Amino acid sequence: MNISTKLVAGSLGFSAIVAGSLIYILLTVQSTSQISIEQRKLVNKQTTAINHQVDLKQQQQLVKIKSAQLIKIDSEFRDLRAWLLDLSVSWLNEAEDNANETLEELNIELMKIQKTDPKLASDLQIKADKLYELMLSAVDAYVDENRVKGNSIIAQCRQIALDIELLIADALKKTDLEFKKINAQALSAANAVKSSGEQVRISANIVVEKNSDLLTNSIIILFTIIALSLLYSYVMRREVCTPVNRLRTTVEKIQQESNLAVRFEVRTLDEIGITGVSFNKMMDLFSNIVDQVGQASIELDTAISNLVDLMQNAQGGVVNQQNATEQVATAINEMATTVQEVARHTEQAKNSTEKTKETTTEGRHMVDTSIKNTQGLSKLLNNANDALKKVEHDSAEIGLVLDVIRNISEQTNLLALNAAIEAARAGEAGRGFAVVADEVRTLAQKTQESTEEINNIISKLQVGTKDAVSLMSLGNEEAHNVAAQAELTGEALEKVDFQVNEINDINTLIATSAEEQSLVADDINRNVVDINDSCSTTTDAVQETMTASENLLELSKQLDSIVKQFKT
Repeated sequence: MNISTKLVAGSLGFSAIVAGSLIYILLTVQSTSQISIEQRKLVNKQTTAINHQVDLKQQQQLVKIKSAQLIKIDSEFRDLRAWLLDLSVSWLNEAEDNANETLEELNIELMKIQKTDPKLASDLQIKADKLYELMLSAVDAYVDENRVKGNSIIAQCRQIALDIELLIADALKKTDLEFKKINAQALSAANAVKSSGEQVRISANIVVEKNSDLLTNSIIILFTIIALSLLYSYVMRREVCTPVNRLRTTVEKIQQESNLAVRFEVRTLDEIGITGVSFNKMMDLFSNIVDQVGQASIELDTAISNLVDLMQNAQGGVVNQQNATEQVATAINEMATTVQEVARHTEQAKNSTEKTKETTTEGRHMVDTSIKNTQGLSKLLNNANDALKKVEHDSAEIGLVLDVIRNISEQTNLLALNAAIEAARAGEAGRGFAVVADEVRTLAQKTQESTEEINNIISKLQVGTKDAVSLMSLGNEEAHNVAAQAELTGEALEKVDFQVNEINDINTLIATSAEEQSLVADDINRNVVDINDSCSTTTDAVQETMTASENLLELSKQLDSIVKQFKT
């Protein structure tokens, strides 16, 4: 049985043991990996459930905000109804002012809820405006002492108020149901997280147990392999080491004496004996090679010297390239930092334009409200102006009537004077008639004086009425001017809104371009870093090549000296 057969048999047995051990370990690791995959799925499930919980909490927050807005709207509506009822009873300007303020606050709250429930906000806005208009109509009816009409309008207002309360109550009920539904979903998500966490804990315990078993079995396998290795080493030492020692002795003798003529004594025909025959033949060839190497080493010395010079030149060029690449990398990093700073400022500008857009939108709504109020004031001023013109016309007619009364009193006075003269002519017979004529003249005189006083009052009233008409006309013109200015302001706000949108779009384009430039800069930076790394690698390689060349040169010299030592 030759050495190779022994080696093959030992190697096969040893390999079978190692293969079985590895298969066992691989199966155990595969089982553990499968459990780890299941754990990862459970963790992904947990992550999904947690993300769902976060979404549900955000929805809860939105529902809470909507509920608070509805409660605020309900409170503002109750205040509005209270002030309108107070106005219908007291007719006080303070109640009307408070009602207007409450209506404005209610409109602000309705604008807030417009984002989440536009239909509800629109319905409440329409009904609140209608309620306000009807209550003012009811107040006008009460002022005109038309209580039947006022009571009828108040009944309509109660129905509208009831409709508003039902809308708010229904919205609050829906919000409460939605909040409960979200709470139920959040509880379900929490239970899912808890369940998957328990499953992860169980699978982790299984992995720990399998790892413990794997460790124990691996230790047993390790000691078994060590024991077999020791046994195998002993057998191989006895069968192989003795012939190898004889071969080693021969080689040492050749090395010590530098005598290439020494040969190995072949005693067996196994692998070592065959190796000895081959060794002797190799020594014959080696003697010839040493002679040839001596000649080649001289030529190699010259070639290596030239190679060292070339490597030194290449190293200088690579170092210069590396320095330039580092400068480019530094510039690219600075450019990337600048681009990121531009992107950050652009994002801030975008946020500012968004806030400006919201502000202009609110301003436009306020201007629209101001236009409506100014137009209403203009109508009221027109009505007041018409009423004052009518008063002026009526006072003029009263002046005409007073002229007639004054003429009648003058004629009555003349008639009374003539009657007194005729009574004086009649003597005693006309004395009673003279007394009556005197009384008539006195009454005519008083009538004339009263007519003059009334005429003076009417004249003053006409002057005041003309002044009031002039002031009303001026107020009406100012109201029209205010409305026109408000419309111009609204148009300017619309232009500002449009320009803000354009700025926002430009900011978005700038942010996108900055992001793309940042990505390109990162790519360039990575490429430059790769080039720099390549330069470093090339520099190291050139340095190593130059070192190897120098070593090779030294080895060539040593080889030449060694070759000269051998005896052939």
